[in-house]
Amino acid sequence: MEEKRFVYLDYNATTPLREEVAEEMIKYLNVGNPSSPHWSGREAKSALDSAREKIAELIEADIHEIIFNSGATEGNNTVIKGIVFYEMKKGRTPFIISTKVEHSSVLRPLEFAREMGAKVELIGVDSYGLPDPDDFRKAIKKNGKPSLISVMLVNNETGVIMPVEEIAKIAKENDVLFHTDIVQGVGKVRINLKEIGADFAVFSGHKIYGPKGIGVLFIRKQTPLEPLLHGGKQEDGLRAGTQNVSGAVGIAKALELCENEREEEMRRLRKIQRIFEEMILEIDGTKINGHPEFRIPTTSNVLFKGIEGETLLMALDLEGIAVSIGSACSAESKTPSHVLMAMGLSQEEAQSSIRFSFGLFTKEDDIYYTVEKIKKIVSRLRR
Repeated sequence: MEEKRFVYLDYNATTPLREEVAEEMIKYLNVGNPSSPHWSGREAKSALDSAREKIAELIEADIHEIIFNSGATEGNNTVIKGIVFYEMKKGRTPFIISTKVEHSSVLRPLEFAREMGAKVELIGVDSYGLPDPDDFRKAIKKNGKPSLISVMLVNNETGVIMPVEEIAKIAKENDVLFHTDIVQGVGKVRINLKEIGADFAVFSGHKIYGPKGIGVLFIRKQTPLEPLLHGGKQEDGLRAGTQNVSGAVGIAKALELCENEREEEMRRLRKIQRIFEEMILEIDGTKINGHPEFRIPTTSNVLFKGIEGETLLMALDLEGIAVSIGSACSAESKTPSHVLMAMGLSQEEAQSSIRFSFGLFTKEDDIYYTVEKIKKIVSRLRR
């Protein structure tokens, strides 16, 4: 009898905590409040400042532009609602342009903004999942100057790399603030926020082998924003609440490791992705959702025509293989992927698609095992 294996191919949902990160965090689990003036508080503040400085250096930002929070969902909410509230306090109607394929932590705050009276325009994408930058120019020409443009760096469902630098340039040409969710790009593509031209950027620790419950919000100096949380004056008054010192240390260490290993690791994962996709496309009725070139090597979103995605996911789970249907944050809704639907897939095709995401501990043997099981399951389901 074949031995059951456990294969984790859901790195886009979350990544395992690296031992090196955990070891660094343990040192700071019992430090004081970084706002306290005594020795224990000073120890905590020193660790917090060191983590902030390390992150700023790695993403080409100023130390005072790094705000620690609970994660990218909070960061995206802070930026979108913060801009909406700021504009309303000035007596202006907020206007935000984004895309139809953003993460739910952007799209739902935009729905909230619309309910509050803001104007929101969502730009569509082509069959590869890419928006046309010229559509942003047209939207500005048609509706006037927006308060904010928000576009993710890498799509969490397909791995498609978005043309953020070109769109950020359009924003700057029109004196518009630009926000980007870089969650799925950090540690996978080179991040230079100065080159991108972002005014706001967010990412989470748990997507880069760091801890859950910690994130970074980049806010360019002197950029107007109303805080989401009010209370103490922590984080330059932009994020009230006692800081998560061990979490900040952890996310800084995780980012440092990812950046140090990024080029070599992405080459390794590109090979794994190529092996996986070549083998998976041997199965009749399969297709890769996303761009063949502008896509990170950690994500393969596969359409299995005529197969219910949830059934395939459950069958793979029984074989010890962990994958997902779309975003983990939308998994409980049971609705078809808004990303794949925006790309022109039918509801049936969207519900027949599975996301495989690879990472640090994915081995070639895992891929061969997974594809072997998929072929058997698909053959059984299509009988």
